Amino acid sequence: MAAGYQVTALDAFADVDTQRMAHASYRIKYSSGCFDLAGFQQVLDKINLNDQLGLAYGSGFEASPDLLEAVVGRMPLIGNTPIVVSNVKRPRQFFMLLDVLEIPHPEISFQPLKFDRKNKAVDWLYKQGGGSGGTHVRKALPLSSIAPEAGHYFQRVVPGVPVSLLFVADSRRAQAIGFNRQWLSPTLTTPYRYGGAVSHAELPDGIKQQLLYAAQQLTNIVGLRGLNSLDAIVDGDRLWVLELNPRLSATFDLYQLDLNQMEHCNLFELHVRASAGDSSDWPKLLMPLPQRAKAHHIVYAPYNLVVPGTINWPEWAADLPIPGSHIVAGNPICTILAEADHAEAAKSLVLSRAESFETIFEDYKGSV
Repeated sequence: MAAGYQVTALDAFADVDTQRMAHASYRIKYSSGCFDLAGFQQVLDKINLNDQLGLAYGSGFEASPDLLEAVVGRMPLIGNTPIVVSNVKRPRQFFMLLDVLEIPHPEISFQPLKFDRKNKAVDWLYKQGGGSGGTHVRKALPLSSIAPEAGHYFQRVVPGVPVSLLFVADSRRAQAIGFNRQWLSPTLTTPYRYGGAVSHAELPDGIKQQLLYAAQQLTNIVGLRGLNSLDAIVDGDRLWVLELNPRLSATFDLYQLDLNQMEHCNLFELHVRASAGDSSDWPKLLMPLPQRAKAHHIVYAPYNLVVPGTINWPEWAADLPIPGSHIVAGNPICTILAEADHAEAAKSLVLSRAESFETIFEDYKGSV
């Protein structure tokens, strides 16, 4: 939308921002980390697909590549093919691939865990392959004594801070867009829930080189295209790769310029062309990238609530819910934005704004 295209949006929330900017928007049922296949197909049947350039997709597809298969043959995909998505989101295949490429990752297991004094259950997580937003990550207890379900796995906890690399690829070459620092918004039941991220993270050069090396190796071996992101944990000069997101990620917006600034830099156009294997205009489309650090933070509902129509939303709030909608405790309410000269300042500002903003909903508790 901000990149100058007319957009038909298929979304889990169809929030106020989406409805305002999109030519048309459809809300699709979303649960367990993916869209409902039947509902997705029903919406596709309503749209004149001949008018569409293609489907540019974000999260909600990795856990069910059948959703992307439903698109193939009806209109082009702007991004990676279903086969590529499936290959990198199947845990066994992905971690075997990392081992072959000698890319470090936390220890994983697809078998029941055995413990002794040096190996305790608290040192392990239980994760769902293809999940997103951190809600697919749980503590291993009390599941550690049984074999993981299909598509799930145990992963050893490693020390450090979460980071990511946003990069573009054309199936042969990978180029960094930006390095990001992430943080959590934990609850008792979702201790690894995604909180937010800030661009232009200050990382050691060695860590940046390791991240870009991993992105390049994965691009070569699986043929990544378009914008992708690589998640990792960093502790000093050590790095462990956690997962690859073969689609538009939440950090994309941290580097996208407004439409009136896009005489040159246009990341969505970069995504479109790179998805087609075209890297000829990369220098132009990447120049200049935003120099100031941007941050976003997700505000989650602390209890069931009904969104009032009387809220005076600040200009730094986005993804605004529709007035009168019911939000279940733990689901997102909106996104808080901030910008500053460097990453730490932007992160501090966005968290300060979020803390002051969350109290506004205390008078709107409701039953859902």
